[in-house]
Amino acid sequence: MTTSAQSKPVNGSCQRKLNQFGDYEDVTNMRAEDWDFRWSKDQTKFHMPQVHPMLRKHIDKLTQGNIRSRVFVPLCGKSLDMKWLADQGHEVIGNEYADEGCRQFFEEHNIPYTTTPLQGIKGVLYKATGVPIQIYRCDCFDLTSKLLGKFDCIWDRGGFVALPVKERKRYANINRSLMSPKCRYLLDTFLVDNGIFGGPPFNCSEADVNAAFGSSCKVQKLDEKDAFGKWQESWGVSSFVEELFLIEPQ
Repeated sequence: MTTSAQSKPVNGSCQRKLNQFGDYEDVTNMRAEDWDFRWSKDQTKFHMPQVHPMLRKHIDKLTQGNIRSRVFVPLCGKSLDMKWLADQGHEVIGNEYADEGCRQFFEEHNIPYTTTPLQGIKGVLYKATGVPIQIYRCDCFDLTSKLLGKFDCIWDRGGFVALPVKERKRYANINRSLMSPKCRYLLDTFLVDNGIFGGPPFNCSEADVNAAFGSSCKVQKLDEKDAFGKWQESWGVSSFVEELFLIEPQ
């Protein structure tokens, strides 16, 4: 990433928009490799210090009451949600591009792990010892059902809205290929003014979700809440709405 684009506005005006990382870099077309840069700068404020409230609230919608499901967590970072899901008895498989995110997850939970190079693609498998958690450290667009298998559940908190908007359909197709016939997919998204705020996250309406998944899945809006806080206020926006969708194969 260049440093010249990270200068602050002069005299209150700037052609570039502030992004969530606190600079003016254009992040609308971030590559997977760019997340390594953000992790190296410890710019991971998007991580919640608690299990996601939407996941807790709608866990039964996700698992349908099953006590052991295979759960996929795309673009997982070091999310606490993975440990919580494993503690509920589920088998958890995450995907993350940055090695630092994988290492921090296991080290912060004091979980021993092994690493093994992936076969056929560039990446590493981080596998917990004694806990049913694995993280595939690779580009999400390299994932296949041959590599990961099929899933009963997908919990997607922020992945869909973190990627460049032009990649949404491609990302949806990858995740759709990993869904078992009765899979439940909870997709957490946001409504935010990207005319003011550079992202990520990038604005995502119900129409956007349907455009990505609607051709092969049923999409149902489950929940929404006002998620505006001090961090979002610092972006210059006046509103920030969180929405949750349930996606099922059809």
